[in-house]
Parts: sequence; C-alpha cells; structure tokens
Amino acid sequence: MKPPVFNPAWSEEVKRLYHHDMQEIWDPKINIHIWNQYHNQLDLYLEIAGKAQPNKAKKILDVGCAQGTLALLLGELGHNVWAVDLRDEFLEYAKTRYTYGNVEFLQGNVLVLDMDERFDLIFANQIIEHLVYPNQLISRLGQMLAENGRLVITTPNWHYLMNRLPSYRELGDPAQYEEMQFTADGDGHFFSYSAKELVEIFEQESFTQVDFRYFETPFISGHMKMRYCHYFAPVRLLRFMDRAIVNAPVLGRLLAHQLMVTGARA
Repeated sequence: MKPPVFNPAWSEEVKRLYHHDMQEIWDPKINIHIWNQYHNQLDLYLEIAGKAQPNKAKKILDVGCAQGTLALLLGELGHNVWAVDLRDEFLEYAKTRYTYGNVEFLQGNVLVLDMDERFDLIFANQIIEHLVYPNQLISRLGQMLAENGRLVITTPNWHYLMNRLPSYRELGDPAQYEEMQFTADGDGHFFSYSAKELVEIFEQESFTQVDFRYFETPFISGHMKMRYCHYFAPVRLLRFMDRAIVNAPVLGRLLAHQLMVTGARA
C-alpha cells in the first residue's frame, strides 16, 4: 500500500477523505492519538483475518470500505478481497494506493448488489449506525457468507460513558429517520447500539456463535483529555492499559468507545 498523492481536482468529500487518511495512516505528527486509535483498530481486524496460509486464502468482503485501507492490507496478507462502497470516487482514491494483492473494488449498495461469491469473512465496520433497518443489512450479509463464514460488525458503543445518543430501541419508529440513511461521516451518527440490541438482531437473523466485545478506551481513543498522554507515553503502555480496562467487566462496558459483534452461518 502506498501513500496518496494530493489532487486539487478532487471533490471536497475526497479531500476530507485524504486528510483522514493522512492522519490515520501516513503521518503520526498530525494527530498522534488518531494514528494510534486507527492502527489499534486495524490490528484488531487483521488479527481476526490472520495471514493467508498457503493455498488457503480467505474470501473476504469489506463493506463500506471508504479509502480501502483494510481491504488493501488484507490483500497484502494474501487474502482474496472484495471492497465495496457506495461512492465510486472513494474507490478510485483507494485504487491509487494499491501496490499488490488480489483486491477487487465494487461500487454499489451491498443491500442490492448482485454478487455470486460467498465469503469466509465479512467486515462491516462503522456503517450499521448509519442505517435505520439493521436487520436488512445483517440478513443480507448473512446470505453472502459461505458455510461457517463469519460476519464482523463494529459500531459505537451505547454504554460508553461519553455517549449522549439514544440507543436503537429508543428511536421509536425508524421510518421517520429514513432520510438520514447512508450519511457518510461521524456527523451522520444519530443513535448507537447496546451490545444486547445488536446481539438480538444477529440471533433474529439465525446467526450462531454470536459474541461481542468492547474495544477502544480513552487510553487509545484519546478521549477525556487522554490524547495528551499520546505525546509522551509509549504506545505499548497505552495499549496495555486499554486492554486491562476492556477486560474489566463493568469498566470495559462503560469506558469502551467501540462495540464489536460477530456471528457465524452454520
């Protein structure tokens, strides 16, 4: 994966994507806590996928891939990757960073996109909170899994101490929020999920081995003024403290910014 080259002809949306990309992946001096936060997420996702074994590469779908970082890295690990996003210009941006690996970029809405492949692993990171009918997404992605394939969904954690958004169940009739679907960035967040809510939706859609975990405490996210620690504390220490809090039953739920729910198709 290579760094992007700024193009003044880009749309304003792609320019914002570029600036996110630079601080997340390419220049830790811009915002060191954003760098540490994003790399922590990537390491978590890449650990789930693992490195491709000889003649045993996984088929992986990355839904809502944006600048394509995860998809590109999974391709470099030897997996066969399909990267999907609604915005074609985001995919064109992602292609400029490609170096090697088997990665196919597809533009479209995964809810209606016709794909013949069945996947061993599907990532849908930070997108379900932009939808008002989560069952539709989880059901559709379940149909796209191979036997024993696994779906990974991440989203902001409703229990997080700094959260001020209602939970999904508190929204009432979701139809009144349909115009807010597919909003592209953090400004589009208008609710968040509790682990119980999201686990129940997985189970409603007949997933098995449903599990959840919390991740990303202020030691990694930089929230609660902890970003200042990133300028002098070793990242290993920050990650150690982060893991210790996440693994504490009550503190993990209250101090983790992010929630991950996974499930398998029998």
